[in-house]
Amino acid sequence: MRIFISTFLLGALLSSADAGEFSRKAPFESVEDFVEAAKGFQPAASGSDLSVLFTVPELGQSEDPQDGKPVLAKTIESCEAVWANDSHALVFVKALPPTEATRSVTGVLFLLQRTGDSWHISDSRQFTATGKDAGISAKLTAATGSGPDRLGTEGFPPVVTIAESQGGRGYSYDLSASYTLRASKLERLDLK
Repeated sequence: MRIFISTFLLGALLSSADAGEFSRKAPFESVEDFVEAAKGFQPAASGSDLSVLFTVPELGQSEDPQDGKPVLAKTIESCEAVWANDSHALVFVKALPPTEATRSVTGVLFLLQRTGDSWHISDSRQFTATGKDAGISAKLTAATGSGPDRLGTEGFPPVVTIAESQGGRGYSYDLSASYTLRASKLERLDLK
């Protein structure tokens, strides 16, 4: 019985430590550590300040009492480092909140910044898509050659384009927006 209780308490302690490790102020040893922490993140079960980024409102009829109720994703669907250099990284994380009325997808573009020996979240942007054909993706859309003029050096900022697919069942559309980093913040790029 003592072994069971000790094992249970150790498991509870480790799971609460894991939940606390994925937060806005948490330090990460590397970009890969951030990606692994994100993949194991459970927004609905966590008390993390990042859980709200993986939340969407339930859609339905206005008389439905569930309409507008926040729905948190249970797990993370995917996570990938889109771009990284020695001081910054762009990481895209996607989740599927279990909404009842229609399919929902939420994605978050994280900007990580290296400070000393650890990486921290510097900025983030949330994206949401709903409908039968809902989807969100991120793609590095800036490229440079090799040598001193490489992506992330002065004058050659990375550009990531987020694409959202919305709707379905007779009416669907795609939207996209591009982002870069300036002064350790994400900046949306508009057409000039």
